[in-house]
Amino acid sequence: MTQSNAFAALTALAISITGVSCKKKNADFAGSAEYGNGSGAAGDYAQYGSGSNVPLPNRNGNNASYYNASKGQFAPVYFAFDSVQVSSAELGKIRQMATYAKRNSSELIVAGFTDDVGTEEYNRSLGDRRALAVRDALTRSGLNSSKIQTVSFGEEMLADPSAPRSSRNRRVEFGLVR
Repeated sequence: MTQSNAFAALTALAISITGVSCKKKNADFAGSAEYGNGSGAAGDYAQYGSGSNVPLPNRNGNNASYYNASKGQFAPVYFAFDSVQVSSAELGKIRQMATYAKRNSSELIVAGFTDDVGTEEYNRSLGDRRALAVRDALTRSGLNSSKIQTVSFGEEMLADPSAPRSSRNRRVEFGLVR
């Protein structure tokens, strides 16, 4: 075997090992610095896309936990693929939540979720940006921002585990602080 053939064989082996040993979901999206910075980005949230070194905004400092919050009373807000834009079809859900929270002086936890396309880090960021977009819509609906805490679970808690890329997984859910 010549030196160049040996080098080519070692390179091919290294590439195949890397592909097997790394968590690889979708090569078209997982490593792309542009993924998340184009379709449907709302306001300033586009700057937090994959490859960005901009830190995520600070969260409310109270110690409420989404795990201990009352969940499931309100319909989730759904998002298009790789989008943080709240569609006009989903605004009614947010207004309903804001009205309820104002009327009952409720504190909310707004939790962002994604499907499993992209890296775990990217999906955590995307879920955070979705939660922040809904938080902004809630404040525009008159809810005091001090009553809203955001959290992201990214792809960790799929709504439809049997279809990890389902649009049902691309959502924001509401939790009422107990």
